[in-house]
Amino acid sequence: MKKHTVIGKWLLAGSLGITTVGVGGFIPSPYVYAEQSMKQVDYEQAAKEFISLAEQQDWDTLYPLLSENLQKYLTKEQLPHLWAGFASYGKVNTVTLQEKQNNGLHEKVKLLLTAENGTLLFVLNYNQNGKVDDFHIEAPNDPSQIINPEYNHPENYIEKQITIGEESFTLPGVLTIPKGDGPFPVVILVHGSGPNDMDETLYAIKPFRDIAVGLANHGVAVLRYDKRTNTHAIKASMDPKFTIMEETVLDANLAVKALKSIPKVDDNNIFVLGHSQGGYALPLILENDKNQEIKGAIGVAGPTGKFHDLLLWQMEQALLRAEKMNAPKEQIDAAKAQVEWLKSQIALLEDPQYSRDNLPPEFQLQPPYWWFDLNEYEPAELIKEQNVPLLFLQGGKDIQVPAEQLENWKSALEGRKNVQYQLYPDMMHMLVNYKDKPDGITEYMTPGNVPEEFIGDIAEWVKTGSIKEENSVDLTIYKDYQPGLFWSHAFAWAISEGIIKGYEEEKVLKPYQSMTESEYLRVFLRSKLGADLKDESLANIYSLAKSYGLPVKGKGNAALSRGEAAVLLVTSYTGNTVSEEEAVKWLYDQNIIDGYLDQNGKAQKNFTTFKPNEPMKRSHLVTMLYRLNISDE
Repeated sequence: MKKHTVIGKWLLAGSLGITTVGVGGFIPSPYVYAEQSMKQVDYEQAAKEFISLAEQQDWDTLYPLLSENLQKYLTKEQLPHLWAGFASYGKVNTVTLQEKQNNGLHEKVKLLLTAENGTLLFVLNYNQNGKVDDFHIEAPNDPSQIINPEYNHPENYIEKQITIGEESFTLPGVLTIPKGDGPFPVVILVHGSGPNDMDETLYAIKPFRDIAVGLANHGVAVLRYDKRTNTHAIKASMDPKFTIMEETVLDANLAVKALKSIPKVDDNNIFVLGHSQGGYALPLILENDKNQEIKGAIGVAGPTGKFHDLLLWQMEQALLRAEKMNAPKEQIDAAKAQVEWLKSQIALLEDPQYSRDNLPPEFQLQPPYWWFDLNEYEPAELIKEQNVPLLFLQGGKDIQVPAEQLENWKSALEGRKNVQYQLYPDMMHMLVNYKDKPDGITEYMTPGNVPEEFIGDIAEWVKTGSIKEENSVDLTIYKDYQPGLFWSHAFAWAISEGIIKGYEEEKVLKPYQSMTESEYLRVFLRSKLGADLKDESLANIYSLAKSYGLPVKGKGNAALSRGEAAVLLVTSYTGNTVSEEEAVKWLYDQNIIDGYLDQNGKAQKNFTTFKPNEPMKRSHLVTMLYRLNISDE
């Protein structure tokens, strides 16, 4: 099998899960051995010389520079293999000190490296004895591009360095406490995928920093800390049985424990907020809260199902975006190969003959134990067994964890009275509003801050136990509404936008009712024109249809087939004259339709399985319009 680029366990939600990098070509100065006290070490020089020694493969000189803690996990013989993973970046041309910070646990030194194949931040953590306790790389960022939010008022809070965790894996953190007597409710922030720092920094975005200073204005304390895979990247990667428990869950629970003895923190009001993978892990964090010390939990952009299913969806969506943007053929071909490779890995993962204790030798997702340990875990199932008050928040422009996931949480927790949900239409995955169409790159590179509305909702929920849910549609008033179906979220969207209407007297939606041509046109024109559609008379809707070049038959009460509806829909979006076969293919290509399942439960995407001669149903049309709307945003 051809070996493609290995996808790390931290790949989700746009984060970079890189822990090693290759460097080359740096000319060393005379070596400074890190056996001096912390005050005497020139960390910039020491960090540059560390890279130089590794480049020269002088492991005998380099290994003593590592701390005893790191040497417990990394032998001298392993260093060449570890450093071999750095080769992809090629020769290093420049090395510049970007930042040096004492975080209460380490002296954290960040070097900006420009290399043949890209730019990166090389980060070394020095302990109090001047030894390298760990190292990793991060996505490069320009600190001058980071925006200080308008709601940041340092005069309203103090910040205190704090450490959490267990020996060998102690983590640095910051507790942001509002000024005043207290005690204050406190929110613990749990990171998404990747070796995140305590601010969850990505390029020019620092969502956890924003949440901390924003909540402080509302009288809520916040604890944020570096993720284990950030502070202890090498040590974590050397554990063959490393799981999401070590990566995320245990440290969140230890953070709860650390807060119990801190003055001005109300230890009866400790809340946990999990973002992305942190939201995915929330049910595990709650399950591991043995003393029930967590008052409530907030899931932000958290996936509900199998981790590998979401990863495959993300890669397929990225491929579709590349194709829409007319990316170079070699890039598209590489993306297609990556998708097929991931499918082959998922097939191994789902093969019942394998388990975390019986790993297939050809499995390449790293680390294998992590993936197989999570194979049976579905957050939406575990959350059903828990009774902690919950708040789920989701961005409408999140293309990493889509808005449909919010509906999945609703379906899983249907009937629960202590759960609330909120959608922020313009918010992308890193919790920043983005007005344009997200493409998976530009929105992450654009500086921004967490919206104040989002922070205000968290504060209100923490302090009162509820928030006012805006723009929510209660479909439970309709007798035939069922949550969790393919059309459930689409109908909520369509009714809130005035695109389709329920039957108020009967209190039903009639999702499976067939449509006539005139009914189709009214629904389509409402989605197209919104409030500008003043006249829905038969004469006017057909006049508008002709102005859009739609191939209507002019028989308003005639039943509309699925094939005819596909032609009308695709013509309106592309402006091209298409056959039914071409229209159906376009809808498949754009991921707007899935096709009916065959007897084996597989969706065969062809014209026949679309069932073009069957009547178009209300639920099917609304779902297609919703997916087209999402793809256009």
